[in-house]
Amino acid sequence: MFMKNTTLLYSLIISLVVLIMGCSEVSDNNSKQEFHGAGFVDPASKNFHGELIKTRNYDIQGCKSCHGFDYNGGIAEKSCTSCHNKQGGPENCMTCHGSVNPAPPKDLSGNTSPTARGVGAHQAHLISGTLGAVVACTTCHVVPSKMTDAGHIDTTPHAEVRFDSTSIFYKANAVYNNTTGTCANTYCHGNFKNGNAQTMTWTDTTATAVQCGTCHGDVTKTILAEKAFPKSGHPTISAIVSTECVKCHSAVIDANMAIINPAKHINGRID
Repeated sequence: MFMKNTTLLYSLIISLVVLIMGCSEVSDNNSKQEFHGAGFVDPASKNFHGELIKTRNYDIQGCKSCHGFDYNGGIAEKSCTSCHNKQGGPENCMTCHGSVNPAPPKDLSGNTSPTARGVGAHQAHLISGTLGAVVACTTCHVVPSKMTDAGHIDTTPHAEVRFDSTSIFYKANAVYNNTTGTCANTYCHGNFKNGNAQTMTWTDTTATAVQCGTCHGDVTKTILAEKAFPKSGHPTISAIVSTECVKCHSAVIDANMAIINPAKHINGRID
């Protein structure tokens, strides 16, 4: 009876050792190769880690248990920062949205066209080009200091818009309608003295939406100076000056009505 039990015990011990060695080998190989399965780093794959993270409401804190607190390797010996090489690694704003800056394109769904609600006119506001001064993200959004800040990643299906009352662009009756995707009564689009307050569609980035005269003049007129001249008139100004805006606004435009300093146009002041 003793011998029989001893033989059985030895068999169990040998089987357990073989099992442990086998699991150890599989775990070691997978952790250094394809622990998460094929295609985990391939954006075209259904197994892409970005898609998995979406299903977890963008919670990536669990990744740190294997890849380290700073995502530089950890026990997995696989650094996330080899691909996510911007400041903060995977927690950088542009990991989920943006490219040249944290604002779309791309949006959370990967859209890059302005016709997508998540993209819209973000870049038209953020990059100082030919029209006006830069509108900071904080003018319309509460910008988190880190990814895990309260209210940043929540259960609502869209980014909340709130206008900063301390901004030079702020107007108390400005409102964003999430249902229609429109902004109304904003300073940037005519809600100022002698202006034409416009309701703007966020996804409309066509030239006609921002043509000269839309916000402070009459687009039906013939020449640019006439288009730009306020419908409500201009205080103490002569007829000749009304067609030569450069006489008073030379820091902003030239004689051909071209904007020469976008930072001084749509900037909260009259320059």
